[in-house]
Amino acid sequence: MPTPLRYASHPSWTRYRELLARRFGIHVASEPIEREQDWRGHRLHIDEWSASGSPLGTLIFVHGGGGHGRLFAPYAEWAVALGWRVLAPDLPGFGLTRVRPGWDWDAREWPECVAELATQAAGQGPVILVGLSLGGITALRAAQLCGVVRGVVVTTLIDLRDPETLVRAARWYWLGRLTVWLARWAPWLLDRLPLPLGLATPIGSLTSDLELRRYFETDRLLGRRIVWGRLFRSLHAYEPPRPNYDLACPLLLVHPGADEWTPTAMSMPIFAGITSEKRLHELSNGAHLPLEQPAHDELREQVGAWLRQVAGL
Repeated sequence: MPTPLRYASHPSWTRYRELLARRFGIHVASEPIEREQDWRGHRLHIDEWSASGSPLGTLIFVHGGGGHGRLFAPYAEWAVALGWRVLAPDLPGFGLTRVRPGWDWDAREWPECVAELATQAAGQGPVILVGLSLGGITALRAAQLCGVVRGVVVTTLIDLRDPETLVRAARWYWLGRLTVWLARWAPWLLDRLPLPLGLATPIGSLTSDLELRRYFETDRLLGRRIVWGRLFRSLHAYEPPRPNYDLACPLLLVHPGADEWTPTAMSMPIFAGITSEKRLHELSNGAHLPLEQPAHDELREQVGAWLRQVAGL
């Protein structure tokens, strides 16, 4: 069996950790347990942050279509301090997860993967899904697939099944239009197109900090990662478990207020279509990954209060 891949000594994590401390004053003092788990032939990489004593429950962090679980490190330490166990998987195609031979970049597996992890974690208390970026809709769909999720927290609610949303989420308008056209008229060609993620998406917009933006654009696990057009077609062609966005649990949308990649207005159609219990809080600032102040503290305050309510504390 191949030697497990680890972030602990990986330059991607070392650089990110250093930038968090120097540019934002966010010091990640601890390292999670890193483990691998077999799932449908994939070797999922999972960060696990354990609370001292009996945890209140489990938070599963769900990254977007260009990140990985370790990006959640500054939020994971905070959640652990509140008494929660944290799981941060790298979904197939990203981070340090090793995909099965012949995998065809089908993102329809993502909600199913998260749903299975949630089901496995349900024996240790309430399970809450926390989705960033495209991880928001992934978390929502995962909650629809299984009945154990007690709540969903998201920073963004966009669905790339909608052609206009896919166009606006691409790095350039023309590239989004071309992707939609190819998905309809030449899917075989789109499927075979390899693209650096930083070319396909404006991944630098994760942050307003110029130095961290450069990191996101050039890191080989992020902006320089090669993805295949099949990924975007599978997201566009996804057939959800339910035709609507309703949940059997409450949802909190805590949207960054200065998100230039997916402004708050882009999340409103889905949020408005949710008829189950929901709450919206727009941060006073914060880019797509809200590390800036005061957004970073606002997010923790809002989510912390909501978690106490959902968990009945």
